[in-house]
Amino acid sequence: MLSPGQANDNTSKSSVQSQNHQRLTQRSPYPPAQLGLHENMLYREARSRLIQQGWQPNVQGDPPNLNDASVRELVDLGYEEVKDCSGTGLGPCRFEFTNAAGELLVVSAITKGARNRDRVVWRWFIEERTSGTQPPASAPNPDQALPFVGTRYFNFLGGTGTGQSMTIEQDGTTTVELHGTASRSIEYRGKFSNPMILPDGNGLLVRGDKIYSLLADGQIAQGCKGEGKPCESELYVLETPSTIVDGLYVLGGTDQGLEVAGDQYRYYDELGTQAWRPLSQLTAIQEGVVFDGNVYWCIPPQSAPGVCTENGWQFLGRDRSLE
Repeated sequence: MLSPGQANDNTSKSSVQSQNHQRLTQRSPYPPAQLGLHENMLYREARSRLIQQGWQPNVQGDPPNLNDASVRELVDLGYEEVKDCSGTGLGPCRFEFTNAAGELLVVSAITKGARNRDRVVWRWFIEERTSGTQPPASAPNPDQALPFVGTRYFNFLGGTGTGQSMTIEQDGTTTVELHGTASRSIEYRGKFSNPMILPDGNGLLVRGDKIYSLLADGQIAQGCKGEGKPCESELYVLETPSTIVDGLYVLGGTDQGLEVAGDQYRYYDELGTQAWRPLSQLTAIQEGVVFDGNVYWCIPPQSAPGVCTENGWQFLGRDRSLE
């Protein structure tokens, strides 16, 4: 039996979740009751209901992030609308649907401790019109001026790592990416808004040259850099080298390699059967580190076991800094 304090806490949490849910769905022309979705509904049942209503899996735009094991399994199960899954928090996966009006419906589903295939609905909202049916682009709403155009990096935990990045295009299309040590994943892609609500219910707020992490109730999160301190970060431009040096790049821990020669590169194999590709497909991260759109590749120090990360070669075993 719950104590009065526990009951009050649960009531408060339910109120916050309800307010957050209303904020996420208020942009939709379809009332929640009309969509027939509810939290903790089995995703496969929600999917069937949406398809019956005329929604179709969105297979356009960003392809599924097949570097994620959960995404690969969901694609194999026939969920072609899955785009990506978060490896933090509740681990929500993003599913996208479109309708005849060109609306893009985003559904976030979580496991709640069950199997990946038994996910349940957590959040849903109408995000934007799809490009195929969107009317000609117009100037951004002056009431929602873009804070910048291009890519800015930020890290709520501090340090020199990039952490996350936000890219805003001229038409307001915005992409937020999470940068891991060996790969990156898309957290959000849609029209810019301030604050911006992410699929997991939390948000981001841009003020001048700073960005803040928001809780589901709209309050600025605390404690990222110490108790009582707001979760904020400077927005900065990442300086990267303009050239990619020739050489053999590796992942580390595997026999996979990537060979760069002049203005072209290819994935390495002993027989040399892989086709050469234009070097413009690679992104220079720092000297001796490149990104191919999926993982980071490094030119390793000689006889130094380790793995490649966005911050360079990470040594394994003994502490090389003591040498």
